[in-house]
This record gives sequence, structure tokens and C-alpha cells, in this order.
Amino acid sequence: MQCWKCGDALQELPRRIPFKETCDHCNAWLHVCKNCKYYSPGKPNDCLVPGTEPIADREAFNLCEEFTPMGKGPTKTGSASDAEVRLFGGSSVDDSASSPKDKFNDLFGD
Repeated sequence: MQCWKCGDALQELPRRIPFKETCDHCNAWLHVCKNCKYYSPGKPNDCLVPGTEPIADREAFNLCEEFTPMGKGPTKTGSASDAEVRLFGGSSVDDSASSPKDKFNDLFGD
């Protein structure tokens, strides 16, 4: 199993993670929504289990009895420029104009 926040391998954890267990490397709580296999942003209460209690902070420990460790580390999220390249095939900004004034004039005319 890995920490949901830092990705460090977690050793010697009990089969059922205690509510207030933390990662030895980054001190992140481990019994949290973001470390649960049922965590699903966009679902009611961001959880696949219907009828779970609302949780205010997805990164703070909670007392959810449905918690089941996901076991994976953090996922890499892309940047806005990565998304732009995937969606539009490259940068939409024309960097041929050297100064901000030239860019303004290119955009709106002289």
C-alpha cells in the first residue's frame, strides 16, 4: 500500500487502518476519503457507497465505517498547458510578437 499524498510505501500497517493513522514520511492522515477505493468526485458526497455521512475535508481523518484503502499513491495531474496541447494540438498563443505592445497591436490592430 502507498500513501495517497506522497506515494511512499507504507509498511507494517494493520489490516484495518486505524482512524488516526498517519504516514511515517509526510504525516498525512491515512483514513481519509482520498485514500479510499470508494472515493469518487462528482458522486453524491463524492462516494460510491450510497447514504454515507457528509465529510467536510476529504484529506482529514474521518470515522467512516465504509473506508477501504485504495492502496495507490498520488496520481499525476496535468497542467493547463498540457490540456491545451491535448485539446487544440498546440499553443494557441502566437509568440512571434516580441513585446506586449506588439502583441496588443497584433490582436486589436494599430
